[in-house]
Formats: sequence, structure tokens, C-alpha cells
Amino acid sequence: MKSFKFYLLCLSLLSVMFSSCGDDETSISDGQSFDNGVLIVNEGPFSGGSATLDYYDNAQDSLIRDVYSTVNDGQVIGSILQSVTVIGNDAYLVVNNSAKIEVVDATTMAYKNTITGVFGPRYIADLGNGSAVISEWGSDGVTGQLKLIDLTTMMVTDSVSVSGPEQMIVSGAKIYVANSGGFGESNKVTVHDLDLAQQSEIIVGKRAIDMVEDANGDIWVLSGGSFGTNDGASICRIVGDATDFCKELSGFPSDLISDASGNNLYYVENGGVMKLELGNEGEDITLATNVTGTIYGLGYDGSQNTLYVATTPDFSSESTTYVISSDGSTKEFTTGVLTNSFVAR
Repeated sequence: MKSFKFYLLCLSLLSVMFSSCGDDETSISDGQSFDNGVLIVNEGPFSGGSATLDYYDNAQDSLIRDVYSTVNDGQVIGSILQSVTVIGNDAYLVVNNSAKIEVVDATTMAYKNTITGVFGPRYIADLGNGSAVISEWGSDGVTGQLKLIDLTTMMVTDSVSVSGPEQMIVSGAKIYVANSGGFGESNKVTVHDLDLAQQSEIIVGKRAIDMVEDANGDIWVLSGGSFGTNDGASICRIVGDATDFCKELSGFPSDLISDASGNNLYYVENGGVMKLELGNEGEDITLATNVTGTIYGLGYDGSQNTLYVATTPDFSSESTTYVISSDGSTKEFTTGVLTNSFVAR
């Protein structure tokens, strides 16, 4: 569960109207590939049940539900699908509560392997040298670590302690890690060599959670603020090993993403979608003003220039995903329980 989003599920939901809607679902056909559309990551119910993975096919303009289980003869993903990352020909499904990472063929979704030895895993990032790094909170949500994984053997080869690590950016032979503190609180981005040795730390807002790299190669980090009070929420830009811009945020912000160019950033603040344009950092633009539900995930498909917004009613019901085109037209469809992110292919 995205623990820093608990507050969202306490908000009341309003009705919403869009220019077009429907559930144009389809079944998986022979030879179906999953490399021309968007993978839709559904955490699954907080207790009981399993996470799922849906897919929106751009060529067919159709939604395919629960593709992992369908392709793999009913096999389930497990409890709380935190994130999905494509590295080379494989997709890595990071399953938080089940303490594992499922490895599938990124084109067919066929199961290939399972990575174990991870506890409370959050994200995985490619190091470009045959290895990847995994962020995890640990089994107690406090003893967080980064773990080095050999992508050939799928074995953990090294680790280093950090404080509730979340998203990571690999840039310039460095690993930038957002430290949330797990169930505690941290206000740091740690910077590591590719062997995980820590070089430095950068002070940002409280509970650093999301990171993106922009068109200039600079790192942006969003901090969600303290639980309960929202104190210390911010978005900061890191240039080298220091921040050169920080902006205070409110309303428990989350879900920092960028468009394909890296010139426009998007995030959720006060229940709405905000857009930050490089060069105009002080004046954010409010988007998707007709989305009034509880937003739980954002994504961007650069091939179609479309913004994905997922809303959820509660911990156990299916989500609604809205696809917003550059001209403002919108379509909507039903996706799995707690849709939290999107992976454009």
C-alpha cells in the first residue's frame, strides 16, 4: 500500500462527467503483444486478494484486464503490486507485501522468474551494467535498504542501509534515492555510487517519495510532508549534489511524473493534477479540473501525448482510469483495485 496516501482515502468523492466514456474491454488474442500501449499497475486490495495488471492497447484502442493471470494460466501476482519497471526485454513486478519481484517477458507477459530475499520492496532501477538496484523498507518498515541484484542470476549480491527508500534515479554513474523514512520520517536524498557506497546526502522536504529527471538532466524530488500535518511538503530541483530550487506544497502531494520530453512535470496536490513547466517553475498550471475523485495514480504516454489519471473510491473497489488527450478530450474505463501507476510501452 502507498502508505503516504492513506489520507486520500478519507476524502469524500464527488460525481464526475467527461466528454466520452465506456469500458471497451477485450480478451487476449493469439499473438497478443504488450509493447504498444500502457501497462496499468493495480496494487490490489489492502487485505486479501491479489494485485492485477491491466493493459491499454493503443493500436486496438481497447483495454485488456488482468493480463498477468490470463497469460500465466491463472497464476496470481501477490499482495500489493507497488511498481513495474521494464529493463531490457523483461518487466519487473515489485510486490510489496509478498516480499518478491516477479520477472516476466515484457512483450508477452509470460512468467520467467521470481526474485526473493527482498523485504517490503518498493522500486527497482536499472544500473546499465547487468545489475539493478532495489529499494526496500524492510520487514518492519524501518530497517530500509538498497539491494544490488545481478540481472543474470537474479540474486542479491550486496546491500546498504538507508531510511525508507522510495523512487530512485540513476544518472551520471550515481544513484539518487528518495528517503521517506518508511513508517518514520526522513528529509534526505542520498547519493550513491553504482556499487551502493554512499557519496553524499541532500536535504529536501519531509518524507521524500517521488523523483524524475528532467530534460536538462536535473533531478526533481517531491516530498509528501509529515503524516497528519503535511508539514514539510515540497518539490525541489537537484543540480549536481545540491538543491537550487524548492517550492512549498500543500494538501499531501504525491505522484510526481514527467512527460516524454522531460520539459513538463505533473503531480497531485490538494486532490488535483498540477503541471510544472521548466523555465516557469514558480507558476504551476492546474489540469484535469473535471477530475473530482480521489486521485491515486498518474502516468504519461509519450507516444500518444496523453495523461493518465486513476481515481479510487476505497481500499477494495475497482478504480476508474481517465485518459486525457492534449486537446482536452477524455475517455474513461474501469481498471483494477487501487490503480497506482502506468508504464508506457
